Amino acid sequence: MFGYLWRASWQTIIWVLVIGITSGLSSAALIATINKALSERAGDNSLLWQFSGLCAVVLLAETLSFYWTNRLSEASIYKLRIKISQLILSSPYPNLQKLGKAKLLANLTTDIATISQAFMLLPEICVHGAVVTGCMAYLAWLSWQMAWVLTGIILFAVITYRIFTRSPQQALVRAREAYDNLNQGFRHLTEGIKELKLHSDRSKDFMERGLAASAETNRSLALSANVGFMLANKYTFLIYYLAIGLILFAWPWHQANPETASGYVLVLLFMTGHLAGLTHNIPVFATARIALDKITQLGEILEAGLVQTHDTALAKNGAAFHSLTLRGVTHRFHREKENRSFTLGPINLDFKAGELVFLIGGNGSGKTTLAMLLMGLYHPEQGEISLNGISISDANREAYLQNFAVVFADFYLFDELFGFDSDKITYKLIDYLERLHLHHKLTLNQGRFSTLELSQGQCKRLALLVAYLEDRPFYIFDEWAADQDPEFKELFYTELLPELKAKGKTVLAITHDDRYFHLADRCIKLEEGQIKSIEYPPVAPQAQPIAEIGVC
Repeated sequence: MFGYLWRASWQTIIWVLVIGITSGLSSAALIATINKALSERAGDNSLLWQFSGLCAVVLLAETLSFYWTNRLSEASIYKLRIKISQLILSSPYPNLQKLGKAKLLANLTTDIATISQAFMLLPEICVHGAVVTGCMAYLAWLSWQMAWVLTGIILFAVITYRIFTRSPQQALVRAREAYDNLNQGFRHLTEGIKELKLHSDRSKDFMERGLAASAETNRSLALSANVGFMLANKYTFLIYYLAIGLILFAWPWHQANPETASGYVLVLLFMTGHLAGLTHNIPVFATARIALDKITQLGEILEAGLVQTHDTALAKNGAAFHSLTLRGVTHRFHREKENRSFTLGPINLDFKAGELVFLIGGNGSGKTTLAMLLMGLYHPEQGEISLNGISISDANREAYLQNFAVVFADFYLFDELFGFDSDKITYKLIDYLERLHLHHKLTLNQGRFSTLELSQGQCKRLALLVAYLEDRPFYIFDEWAADQDPEFKELFYTELLPELKAKGKTVLAITHDDRYFHLADRCIKLEEGQIKSIEYPPVAPQAQPIAEIGVC
């Protein structure tokens, strides 16, 4: 951790060390002054002024040390958070899927919070360390022979302490691994609460074998580590008290030179609180070191997946879009429910501007996977995707992604319109809110929605609104109408999609609503990852009487 801070700002570290040394030496001089005042029979005004000046220096040095160390700690935590967040944003989506949401959240929240807690203790550690160092210097000045003996005792205590704390440190590592499983259990609990409430046996089994088991493992390992560190700390203080006993009762010169002996005892007692401050915080720093290792490993994994990007002539942000082509594109993934691999493709498709395409097929046929390949979040294992005749690779994929506005089946709504100039979109926003019947539910204030407490259908309509405002050349909707009332389905298929097409946008809609298939320029049907057929619907079918479609 010190190495991380040194790399972050070695100048500040040097400044803090200088202040710390000043604080430690001043503390030692303060103890020497107190010891001298106690040994003299008459009062000495010079000692009074010396005492007052040293008190002021110690307080000022500790204050400055706390300020600069705290400033460095907060700046380092800020940079760490931003760096990891930027790496996540820049990493390929498949890499993030492999890492998993639970691991990413644990690194961003728990690990960084643990490091932050340790960094907040650094000012106190610096002060404690400086005082102990200064006191040791004063003890060496009093008697270098006894200082050598005391140094040997301290080295013995440090070596044996490290041996005794190996097991607690290993327990902390295992506890951190168990926390990843616990965090995954919390995610299951919050995201699957409806399913758990509807099945009592599943809920009970989930708690016993899943969440409670992970929590118990984390608890027992953390307790074992904390108890181990506590016993090791008590052991070091036992050694420390034995050293004081040695000076008082076993060392021969304490009777011949009582002033030196009393000075040693006074300094050692003064050091007790500072030594406690050092040893009691060791478990915190041990945990922080594990957290920092986790963050470092995550950063290395994310950086390893980064590729060098370059500017291309790719269309983006509403620029000229002519064609998008897939040639021999394949993608393989594992189906957990069926415990087998699934291959999509090879896929050969062409899309052009101003085209409305429906992607149809049964569940598990590969529709969403094809859409993810098309928009660039998944990478083809074989074949080629090209935009306006330019082949898409890792180097220009980031620019390629900017051509798509998507409403996913598992979409996410931000409570603020990030990336928009709220003043420029106000008119469009009001119009879309009214058309989607959302104007009575929410408003926009300085780019922030007044509420997101909406039904699933309303949230999806709001996600559609945001996609419209993005004004991208290619739109993809994954089962958007599945949660909508009939009136909004009608609006979506007969008004909104044709409007996008009329504006020259390319639209791919994943749908099962065969009633509206005739509105598409093409219907691409998938079965088991293969294109079964491509149909070009002729004209709209005639409406059937109500009695014939079974409405009662």
